[in-house]
Amino acid sequence: MSGFRFHDIAMLNWLWLAPLPAILFYYAARKRRNALANFVDARLLPQLNPHVNGGNRVWKAIAITLTSVFLVVALARPAWNRLPQTVQQRGRDVVFLLDVSRSMLAEDLAPNRLERAKLAIMDAVDKLEGDRVALVVFSGAAVVKCPLTLDYGFFRMALDDVSPLSVTRGGTLIGDALRKVSGSVFDSKQSQYRDVVLITDGEDHESFPVEAAKSLGELQARLIAIGLGDENVGKRIPITGPDGAMTFLQFNGREVWSKLDAETLREMVNATPGGRYLNVSTGAIDLGDVYRQLIASAERQDIESRTIDRYEEKFQVFLAVGFLLLAVEMLLRERKPRRKRKRGAASPAGAALIAAALLAFPSGARAASVRSLVNEGNDAYRQEAYEKAIAAYDRAAEQDSDSAYAALNRANALYRSENFSEAIAAYELAVQRSLDRGRADLEAGGRYNLGNALYKQGEQLAEQNPQAGIDLLSKAVRSYKDAFRLNRGLTDAAHNVEVARRLIRQLREKAEQQQQQQDGEQNQDPNQERKSDLQKAADKQKELAEKSKQLDEERQRNRDTESRRRQQQQSEQLADRQEDLREQTEQMARDADPQTRRRLDNAAESQRQAQEKLEQNQPEQAEERQRKAAEELQQAADSQRDRQQAGEQSEQQAEQQQPPPAQPSGQRQQAKNSAQQALTAADILDKEKRDKRARQALRRARIVPVEKDW
Repeated sequence: MSGFRFHDIAMLNWLWLAPLPAILFYYAARKRRNALANFVDARLLPQLNPHVNGGNRVWKAIAITLTSVFLVVALARPAWNRLPQTVQQRGRDVVFLLDVSRSMLAEDLAPNRLERAKLAIMDAVDKLEGDRVALVVFSGAAVVKCPLTLDYGFFRMALDDVSPLSVTRGGTLIGDALRKVSGSVFDSKQSQYRDVVLITDGEDHESFPVEAAKSLGELQARLIAIGLGDENVGKRIPITGPDGAMTFLQFNGREVWSKLDAETLREMVNATPGGRYLNVSTGAIDLGDVYRQLIASAERQDIESRTIDRYEEKFQVFLAVGFLLLAVEMLLRERKPRRKRKRGAASPAGAALIAAALLAFPSGARAASVRSLVNEGNDAYRQEAYEKAIAAYDRAAEQDSDSAYAALNRANALYRSENFSEAIAAYELAVQRSLDRGRADLEAGGRYNLGNALYKQGEQLAEQNPQAGIDLLSKAVRSYKDAFRLNRGLTDAAHNVEVARRLIRQLREKAEQQQQQQDGEQNQDPNQERKSDLQKAADKQKELAEKSKQLDEERQRNRDTESRRRQQQQSEQLADRQEDLREQTEQMARDADPQTRRRLDNAAESQRQAQEKLEQNQPEQAEERQRKAAEELQQAADSQRDRQQAGEQSEQQAEQQQPPPAQPSGQRQQAKNSAQQALTAADILDKEKRDKRARQALRRARIVPVEKDW
């Protein structure tokens, strides 16, 4: 035996627990001795316990202790007999080219495009099979953060430090980044064992990326482009101000919306041999799976060879000794053999076991029957026979009324049969049963599917009753949030939140248009409409503050577990309503005059802080910020109303002025011409007012794209 070593020496720290079984055996023996001493004199103990074998008890303790020692040593993986071995390492050169421009901070992928890209690269690195990797980041310039290396630890450290500040120059120059890879990472020789994984949103500032991709293809390197972001609508870019407030990036007074440019990426990959384009958009991607299918399966080159020392692992020896000692411990009896009983006589312990088995048989049979019915329903569900599946789940629920599986599967069948109203009630029941059983995984799935059912039902009701649709969609948003809170792997829930909110905004605009048509407000002054909206927002904010106050008072009165859970749900509901009101305030601020916009921005910031406190179940602190937001909204509404009243008074004073005295006949023509000029001026002013209202409506409805990457 030469070169003894442990492959996992840290496991030897568990040897501190090896004496624990011996200590427990000693403690149990002492407790037994003290208990008997309280009832019987010590001299009579041998007569009362003639069948106890004290020596075997000691050997059992020793065997258990030694078993623990040998098992811990086996876990440390002991090895000896050094064997030198030459290893030839083969692989490919993989360069991860990551876009770090400010457009990658858009949140159409949670938490944003850049963080999602970094996580995807980490997944790919975990599955590398001997390939050399490099990291290049770019925006307005390209920087090599990690050259080609086999040190994956260094690569991960470089990737962790990546942010929009990694490159000091703004913009997006994809072509320059590809030329940086060709000149600084790869050599000028042609090689078919190179891959460039480009992760970007595709926006480029005239850096000729297609020509750069062709140059890369001449080196026989393959380009794999991964496009991130919404290709249709896009997403705003959040920024943090000097005071810590969260706003969105603007250019020339307009918010910047970043979209995925998939067409340019497709042209780039077509310029390289075997290039591939993967359109992730706002979905999810497993870059590790992409690596296995596209890179790991491709041809490889010899990278380097080295000699390593291998040791024969001998943990099997210690494991076998441990199991042998455990078997010896099981064979040692604490009692001496007794005289055999007569045939037909049953021991008390045996009778107890038989009785327990008879009592447990009905419960076991009932459980087997429930499982059989659930499986029957699952078979019908897979065959799309939803009515039959629902009937099977109902029978299973009759036998086990607390079965969360049966309740959840029944709700899924109702959803598939498009009976959304009953599916909603069924999902709520399934969620409650999952809570009772403590099954967080089933609760997360139930809340996610409940959100889907609420969304479908709200979408159906939206045409006839927009407000009813808005209420159901708001509940769907809360369900998606609860599901994502319980299971962070449900990224689709976060995406569905944004989809539901977008539909809520559309329905609100539609409801407001219908209300304006009914009240005949299309000819009124837009300032009057804004004033009414401001007053409504102030009233809603005061109402939310009162509800937060009531919730805080209830928290002070009721502190039991059930009340705490109910209060948490109420706080989350208030947070959702506060978020809706904050979005309305931000929308009104975009079209307001500078003075009113300042008040509305302050109100929106207080509303955001109140929302955070409600999500943390702190209604008392949320109430303070809600009162402050309500005060700002009320002041904005009062200021707008005062300006409106001042304008109306000016018009009334102008109308009350006396007409000029009668003029001589020689001046009649001149007066007539003056009247015509006055009429023409009034028409012009009316036309300007109508044009101004039209421009304001277009500004509220349109999103002006800015051809500039930030």
